[in-house]
Amino acid sequence: MYSGLFLFQAALQLALFVWLWRLWRGRGVVVAAVLLLPQFGLVWDNLIVGLGRTIGLGPMLEALSWPRFWLHWLSGAWLVAASGTILRHAGFGFMRPARAMTGFCAATMVLMLYDLPHFWRDSLHPVCEFDLVRYSTAVAPGAFCFPDQQVIPGAPPFAAIVTCLVVIIAGALLLLRHRFPWMMLGGILMLISAAPPFRALKLDNFGEVLIAGGCIWAIARFAARPEASPTSPG
Repeated sequence: MYSGLFLFQAALQLALFVWLWRLWRGRGVVVAAVLLLPQFGLVWDNLIVGLGRTIGLGPMLEALSWPRFWLHWLSGAWLVAASGTILRHAGFGFMRPARAMTGFCAATMVLMLYDLPHFWRDSLHPVCEFDLVRYSTAVAPGAFCFPDQQVIPGAPPFAAIVTCLVVIIAGALLLLRHRFPWMMLGGILMLISAAPPFRALKLDNFGEVLIAGGCIWAIARFAARPEASPTSPG
């Protein structure tokens, strides 16, 4: 069941990827082009987890699993900069000065640097739970593939939590001014899905569908054509 769920989530993320592509190519929205890389990472993540049982444990699945983590560590925080761009397009006056957008971009860079050590510090380990077969940087009790495996704790997802909070706050501003609740709801549901007991049920990847969908919907709703200049209301 869970393998099918992840393949379904891969299809949903692919649909969101196509939406971003059309926003970029059809409307010239630069932030949509920027988010293509992290969105592709979400497609790849769900696809490889969904196919893990079919591929089977071994060097091939491990090699295919590494990009799941590389793309997350590299571009998972890019929604922070995207949130600033969305607010700018939505006409918030505090986003008119260039220094405001610089602040969002600087926060994105700080979160990227926070995740940077994962590239040389982390290793992948087999994980088997429900009907899923995958490789991960952490192994929880009850998710062993072999009798001699040990529990490997995961690092707190600080960058992901901060990114969710920024999306929620930006979404709350959109709700207050434009009665657009979907970006905020996507961020809230992402946080809920990543918390116990929902994370144990592997619902956090569906939360990623919701937060990505809320942000892309906001881009489609508020992005101008052509994109607003740094001093325009958006």
